[in-house]
Amino acid sequence: MNKKLLVMSVCIALSLPGMAQRRASAKVKAPATWAESIAAAKNQAHAEMQKTCLPVASKVIKAKEAAVPFSADVTGLDEMVLYTWGTVDGTGDDQAVWANARLVAADGSSVWLNDLRDTFKKTGSGNLRFNENAKAQDVVMKGKTYKRTIMANANAQIVVPLDKKYVRFEAEIGLENRSSSGTVIFRLQGITGSEAAADIVTKYPTQATQFLPFGGSDMKALVTTHDATIEKHIATEVANLLKDKNYFTTQIAQIASKPALDEQVIGYLDLAQAAMNVYQLQESLSWLNMRTIEEAYNDMAQDANYDKNTNQARLAELKLLAGKGFSGIYKNDASALEAANKALQLKRDILLANTALDMDKIIVGRYKVGTSARQINPRALGTQNNNWSNQTSTSRGGFNAEIAELTNLRGDVQSRTIFKPTNGSSVPDLKLHWDAERLMFSMIDTDRRWQVFEVKLDGTGLKKLIETPEKDLEFFDATYLPSGKIIAVSNIGYNGVPCVNGNDEVGNMCLYDPKDGSLRRLTFDQDANWAPTVMNNGRIMYTRWEYTDLTHYFSRFVMHMNPDGTEQKSLYGSGSYFPNSTFDAKPLPGGSSQFIGVISGHHGVTRSGRLMLFDPSKSRKSEKGMLQELPFRDRKIEPIVKDRLVDGVWPQFIKPYPLTDKYFLVTAKLNESALWGVYLIDVYDNLTLIAEFEGEGLICPTPVMKRPVPPVIPEKVKPGSKEATVFIQDIYEGEGLEGVPRGTVKAFRVLAYEYAYNKTPSDHWAQGIQSGWDIKRLLGTVPVEEDGSAIFTIPANTPISLQPLDSEGRAIQWMRSWLTGMPGETVSCVGCHEDQNQLPIPKRVKASTMAPHAITKPEGGVRSFTFDLEVQPVLDRACIACHDGSNKLADFTGGKIDKFSGFGISYLNLHPYVYRQGPEAEIEVLDPYEYHASVSPLIKILKTGHHGVELTDKEWQALYNWIDFNAPYHGKFNANEFKGVEQISRRTELTEKYAGSGVDWQAEIRSYAKYLEGQDKPAPVRPEKKEYKDKDVKVKGWPFDNSVAQAMLAKEDNAKMSIELAPGIKMNFVRIPAGSFVMGSNRGHSDYSPAHKQVVKKAFWMGEIEVSNEQFRTLFPEHDSRFIRQLWKDHVHEGYPANKPEQPAIRVSWEEAMAFCQKLSEKTGMKITLPTEVQWEWACRAGSDSEFWYGSLNTDFGKYENLADKHLNQMAVRGVNPMPMRENDPWYKYYTYQPKENGVDDGNMLMVKGGGYQSNAWGLYDMQGNVAEWTSSDYCPYPYNEKAQGTGTEKVVRGGSWNDHPKTSTAYYRRAYLPWQKVYNVGFRVIIEE
Repeated sequence: MNKKLLVMSVCIALSLPGMAQRRASAKVKAPATWAESIAAAKNQAHAEMQKTCLPVASKVIKAKEAAVPFSADVTGLDEMVLYTWGTVDGTGDDQAVWANARLVAADGSSVWLNDLRDTFKKTGSGNLRFNENAKAQDVVMKGKTYKRTIMANANAQIVVPLDKKYVRFEAEIGLENRSSSGTVIFRLQGITGSEAAADIVTKYPTQATQFLPFGGSDMKALVTTHDATIEKHIATEVANLLKDKNYFTTQIAQIASKPALDEQVIGYLDLAQAAMNVYQLQESLSWLNMRTIEEAYNDMAQDANYDKNTNQARLAELKLLAGKGFSGIYKNDASALEAANKALQLKRDILLANTALDMDKIIVGRYKVGTSARQINPRALGTQNNNWSNQTSTSRGGFNAEIAELTNLRGDVQSRTIFKPTNGSSVPDLKLHWDAERLMFSMIDTDRRWQVFEVKLDGTGLKKLIETPEKDLEFFDATYLPSGKIIAVSNIGYNGVPCVNGNDEVGNMCLYDPKDGSLRRLTFDQDANWAPTVMNNGRIMYTRWEYTDLTHYFSRFVMHMNPDGTEQKSLYGSGSYFPNSTFDAKPLPGGSSQFIGVISGHHGVTRSGRLMLFDPSKSRKSEKGMLQELPFRDRKIEPIVKDRLVDGVWPQFIKPYPLTDKYFLVTAKLNESALWGVYLIDVYDNLTLIAEFEGEGLICPTPVMKRPVPPVIPEKVKPGSKEATVFIQDIYEGEGLEGVPRGTVKAFRVLAYEYAYNKTPSDHWAQGIQSGWDIKRLLGTVPVEEDGSAIFTIPANTPISLQPLDSEGRAIQWMRSWLTGMPGETVSCVGCHEDQNQLPIPKRVKASTMAPHAITKPEGGVRSFTFDLEVQPVLDRACIACHDGSNKLADFTGGKIDKFSGFGISYLNLHPYVYRQGPEAEIEVLDPYEYHASVSPLIKILKTGHHGVELTDKEWQALYNWIDFNAPYHGKFNANEFKGVEQISRRTELTEKYAGSGVDWQAEIRSYAKYLEGQDKPAPVRPEKKEYKDKDVKVKGWPFDNSVAQAMLAKEDNAKMSIELAPGIKMNFVRIPAGSFVMGSNRGHSDYSPAHKQVVKKAFWMGEIEVSNEQFRTLFPEHDSRFIRQLWKDHVHEGYPANKPEQPAIRVSWEEAMAFCQKLSEKTGMKITLPTEVQWEWACRAGSDSEFWYGSLNTDFGKYENLADKHLNQMAVRGVNPMPMRENDPWYKYYTYQPKENGVDDGNMLMVKGGGYQSNAWGLYDMQGNVAEWTSSDYCPYPYNEKAQGTGTEKVVRGGSWNDHPKTSTAYYRRAYLPWQKVYNVGFRVIIEE
């Protein structure tokens, strides 16, 4: 063939498809629907890519997988598009990485793609990150680190000019390790498809909003994918939402068989539209309940202004329709669809005829967010970013927001713009004035700071409400006061949220007077204040987050106070895990104590959650004061302890507004695919849509109507005063000191908190290992009168905490919160955690007849507690003569710093012997003495004569202070500069200026250090070795082995017996013969010395195992052994369970154990009691004269006893959902500090069901492990003398526990606790005497 003819033939052949397409296009009408537009755009995009480059796509790349190779031919391309599509999995955690990406030329030379970054034309959605991940760290994929990377969000596109220079593109692709989930398809293609995609979204915003989330949320993917897989997925996923999807599934199969791509694309998308219509009807019909509608109708009909006749007719018609049912909608039946829509309209007409809506006008925040409107969380509607931050952490721009007035609420809702920011600010915190003519809100000012503004409802009169000379202060979340003043939240405290190292600023409340521009700080809180709202009585309710030594996932409580800051008290939630958070609390109209609020979690869903009605007069804790959940009144409210409390819960509610005590406006999102709209909700469980707009979200619905102004509460503050007074009527009232005998408390230790700074290391390890979050400043002590009353002065405007002390200066209880007195205020309490719902009975007490005591300052002055200045001097004098680092003993010398932690070596060696709360103790009120110094091994060691070491009273007090302050090391913050400001001095300056209470805690530490320098420094004391004339004691026939023990048992009539405590619950006993033995030990001479002979004159029965929770609760059903704490933070539950029925009962006082014995004796007619020390040790030893019934200290106890073994290391946890810390974790060695035998594995970490280990010769289990055990004996010096019993104040505890090292679990080791003291690892077993 002629070459020219051949060339011509090829050209004609290549041009024919295009010519045919042009002729076809000329005949085809312009696309008329969303589906047709997408089909047309696909064809156009495919034609363009045929001229450039058809897509080269990877497989689906999943999170947590290793990177894989990717390559494509780019020969002759002018540009390439790198596209990371987030696929249809619906997740947003897609951190896609192009690693080691390069372009290869024909000659083999290459260039790294990163080096061409300046030539990239556009980057689609999100920003690119080069050579780092989102935390500015190295990129890691499946354990491999990459140094040359481009990280893109899902659905990002990178357009790279090539100019025909290259022939090949190569890269490694994957998801960065921080992607916890998600999938991505990596594509290289010739066009972006962005213009066509944008045109379709603009033309069809409703469909884009509804359907794109089912197809990967990116129209560019639909346009540039030349098949119908995504469209089919959309149709399938929408159909899957239906309760009956058979009809639509059949239709999908039929469409799949169509030969033409256009037919498939249009067919799937039209079917998806039909299925979506059915789904929306399905969801709306789920809220059509005739019972609830009739109940609401009957209630509304009692109002004379309600159109009873019209709505009665509507109700009758609705009943007929509902009676027929609506199942036909699932077959897309037109008549069924019409009937369903009619029924929903009737429901809406009946319920929105409510006279509570007669104002026919509400204010809302209106946010235009586009195609993501059905996927957004409240952050996109101007709320805070999470459940722990304030407005200062939110975005300061990028919003398309306005304040709008909605009218014609019962019909086609109309909207009018009242105000729209021009700077992209959101418009949160809407508060309408009582006169209904103006409203306040928060907005970014021209200097990019949050400020409070006001505007009239006609859109005029915009003005800033708070003017101060402080250029670094921001104000937001404000409320009008009846007095004309304003309360607003501000960053005035210069403190940051400690659990995130100050990355979020904390907001405290201020009082501002527009008349004179005066500003006064009202709250001095560790963490955020939110949503101050005026109550019907003129007081202020608000939410406060606090966690001074509390579990911080569960501690956002509702508080209330007077507008001047006086009488700050808990209103709801303090001392309970449930709910984690209560937001948007608002009082119901009238004189009721009830309020409505939203409960939410910590992580997860932001600010929204479940809608609850509360009544604090019923109860102030957990679910007990929750009247009902709306709209689920018949569903029992369960007190769930969970971090992400409302994740996956629907509907989601936010910003409720009470119209009456039964009807409420609220913003809601009913399901995953719904918009945030405004609804009317009622106590009958009706939920009725008032307004929603496609592509938008509405928030903060507020009715425009005048309301009565609450009363003005006269101010009680004394300007200029530096002090407040605390009056406590009776410290023994309330659960805080329940069971503690009167006269026990001798004084209060008074401390003040200094909180974390912004952008400053302040996490739970900032002050010490398993220590607290904050600086604790010791102010001194004040006396408590004999009758339990106290009166004393405190610094005003200062967060104060109190610790009741015993006669030795040891804390009995821990406040783990704070009180704040305004200048001149008298802060009054009835007792310690008294029930606020019980009316206090005023009584004349000693403190009421005397002048307030001044705080007795500690020697050397007020200062924060620092280990090096408080405890190290004790070690320097009393310990380092032996513990100097020159031997195998623990090194207690000062001045040596551990490089990783920054803590002193002496601190790291000493703190393991202190039992303390840690940063996250239980949120519920602790039992008195839970962390009493007597429970710490350090005190036990020193009290029983550690090699003759003797401490002075001052030294003892230093140790008690340290233990009671949660064993800190630093007592300081190394505050970073924040926004160009030196924070420590600025906080002091602002606190002094606006509260009169600025503190220079650094100067206090320096002053005390200087004071110590002026004191004589005592030389290290080496205790004189004392010679004890303890005699070796021998007893005939003792020790004896197992065979002898069995022979002794054989002489008894019976070796075993049992008694029934309750149906199906028995207690088994073994016979313990009489005999003689050597009690105690001369080893090391301690309180168990001297060894001496004892005789057990009569045989007795002893419980085979320790009394279990189940057994104990047969007589004391309310007993709760609670939980065992974890080490670290971020606790998502109360701790490790200790209250299982089969576990031995713990936290049982000696008095309770004896009461159990008494009740059981009365029930059985037997003499049941606790064993004496003599009986216990005889029974434990079972003939052995060694440390343990099974051997010596060096014997592997793994199969014999549950003691402190390697499993105790699992107490150290880490993570947002904490799991046992890995051994390679850098913190592992610091948090597995508890004394233990790491070489032994006994199979358990905590106390377990009795009888799982081997028994001793008598048949007793767990005598020296599992839990320690009360005896009936007083703690008196040895030799044991029965005649001395009755003279001691403490009771003896014997045996070890799961948490005790074998050295403190020997057969002779003794502990002593007060009879009313409940100890975390102490239980009991009983005996029967004849």
